[in-house]
Amino acid sequence: MKLKKEFIVFGKMNLKSLINKSYYCTIGHVSNESDLELHERYILYNLPVLKEYKGHIVVTNYSGKFQEQNHIMWKKYFPDCIILDLGQNRGHSFGIADQENAIIDYCHAKDIKWICKSSNDVVFQPTIFDIEIEDSDFYYMNGIGFGGMEKYNFDLDKIAKEDFYPQTNFYFIDTTKIDYLYNKEYVNDTYKYIQNLEVYSGRVWEHIEGWTCEDFLKKCIIRNKLSKYHLVSHKKYRILLETIKQQQIHDCSHKNIMIEGICHFQHPDQNILII
Repeated sequence: MKLKKEFIVFGKMNLKSLINKSYYCTIGHVSNESDLELHERYILYNLPVLKEYKGHIVVTNYSGKFQEQNHIMWKKYFPDCIILDLGQNRGHSFGIADQENAIIDYCHAKDIKWICKSSNDVVFQPTIFDIEIEDSDFYYMNGIGFGGMEKYNFDLDKIAKEDFYPQTNFYFIDTTKIDYLYNKEYVNDTYKYIQNLEVYSGRVWEHIEGWTCEDFLKKCIIRNKLSKYHLVSHKKYRILLETIKQQQIHDCSHKNIMIEGICHFQHPDQNILII
């Protein structure tokens, strides 16, 4: 009798196993009916993936009175979802900081261990279930643009080895191993500072060096000594880097680029580039 050989790679698992034990935590802004319609289209597209999560936490800020409609929409698909509405919208970067802090605060209060932090404009293909991962505290997609690559003189091997600038639109983190994400006092102080500027560009990092959501996340991972794992394979990451260089893509959040079945689809009227 011949014995069938099975090869097991110790420490390896697929992303679906992590999804099944994680809460999907998404942030977004609603300012009109069109926002709600677009968000629902994204929910419908993502349903095969979203249904696999352990639970769902929805954090929203608003311009206008759309809370009830937003609640009805999310509850239609996920009756047990947790909805956290923020009373104030402090704009792009500060609003995101407030939303992500609300997620971490809630998870700490409710002893929720694993979360997948995402945004309402991120779309997925079921192929993400098969991404191979190793045991870690933090799973992420690295963000880099043309300018960031210039600093490495476009040395792709060096970038792949040394650069760490995690995108905030999609990552998994063990919340029990972190203290905080954004220092609330610092966020509040810097918000007051930009309110008093005569001319504010809307991009806080142009006025305060190092003030980006990615920098705060990076500092959190380093400060808490979390082990990390890049969700993009070395082969596909290299193709991504070559694409960024050739097309001179400066946006480090890689909008409208689908890689490993994950896409920050912020511009639904534009095509998606598939890596």
